[in-house]
Amino acid sequence: MANPMIPSIGIGTTLVSFIILFIIYLLVMGFVLWLAGEIVVGRKVTFGEAIAVAGTGTFLVGAVIVFVQGLLGLLIGLLIFLLLVKHYFKTGWLGAVGVAIMAIVVLVVLTFVLGALLVGALFGFPKIF
Repeated sequence: MANPMIPSIGIGTTLVSFIILFIIYLLVMGFVLWLAGEIVVGRKVTFGEAIAVAGTGTFLVGAVIVFVQGLLGLLIGLLIFLLLVKHYFKTGWLGAVGVAIMAIVVLVVLTFVLGALLVGALFGFPKIF
């Protein structure tokens, strides 16, 4: 039973919010995977391939982790992600592992850069002169 003191936003607003956040997630992860693929793979990787890996990987890895719990589920999820990168980016196992590692590096750098810009925007950039 819902608490009458707490206002409800409704299922429609919740679904719209989820779809908007999922699209933002796909764009960010697509950019990260695209940049990692461009750095590691020797051929031109398209943004569409990166979006396909991010979208398909989200659902498949999420389903595996839900149905196969524990370390085994994580390992199977990692294997599925590497298979997706190997298939879509047309690379070998070593290239897929390289893309995965480089995607983590790109995401960490992107997080720090966006965090620094946010802090600068909130508190003002320091004056050098």
